[in-house]
Amino acid sequence: MILAAVTTYYWDATTLASPELVVAQTILTGARDGDVVAAFHLLLRSGERVPVAMAVAWFQYAEAQARWGVDNPYEAAAAEVLERARWLLRFPPMPAADSGAVRDEADHASALLAMTNLAEAQDADLIADVIERSSEPEVLANAAWAAGGPLEQADAPEPRLVEAIGRRAGDRTLDPRIRAELLGALRFADCERGAEIAMRLAEESDVEMQVAAAQVLAAAHLATHRPVVERLRASWPAGTIGVGNVDLLLEDQEDQEDLENDLPRT
Repeated sequence: MILAAVTTYYWDATTLASPELVVAQTILTGARDGDVVAAFHLLLRSGERVPVAMAVAWFQYAEAQARWGVDNPYEAAAAEVLERARWLLRFPPMPAADSGAVRDEADHASALLAMTNLAEAQDADLIADVIERSSEPEVLANAAWAAGGPLEQADAPEPRLVEAIGRRAGDRTLDPRIRAELLGALRFADCERGAEIAMRLAEESDVEMQVAAAQVLAAAHLATHRPVVERLRASWPAGTIGVGNVDLLLEDQEDQEDLENDLPRT
């Protein structure tokens, strides 16, 4: 099976040194017939950072195709992909001049992207390490997406990850879009500190940050912060990006309250 328009995000133009790995790469891109699963495993198990980063990127691309009804042929390797992604994050990130990727830190960007739906509570520190260190926009955005699993799965969200997100989301040297992505990860953090961070950043003048803060408050803290969410919602101009998500969260809460009021009392 060959997936149409296969991409490795940051690695499409990267040439591997080993002839065996080059063959596997060309099979995976569809430029050559062959067993894509065997080729995928060859890169994933190569022990070399660039081929491994390519493999985990292919896994995530195949996962993304599931929304169109395309099965991920590498799904059985999900646990191994997660372990290899963790392995990549334990190294310092590679500059593009060394990796051959289109941007710096592509190895970490690929690892985090693969962890979007795989990361577990135990990965909180690895993800926090990246958020604290990196200034690469796509790395930070991917780290924000990967953070959702650890924040949601933990009995109590890891404080270091919450604080790392709060510090970088509040860093005005970063692009507002990236700051909003980071802040948005706290919608999975059911903790008082997450609400405090969102409340602080909700007062910024940037509407994108306000929307992200409102999404956090509406998703995880609506019972205590509904007036703030409604005040913010009323202040945004028509067509504000992301407002629909806030409206859905408000409506879901209203529907739940109506259902509870309609239940017979015993």
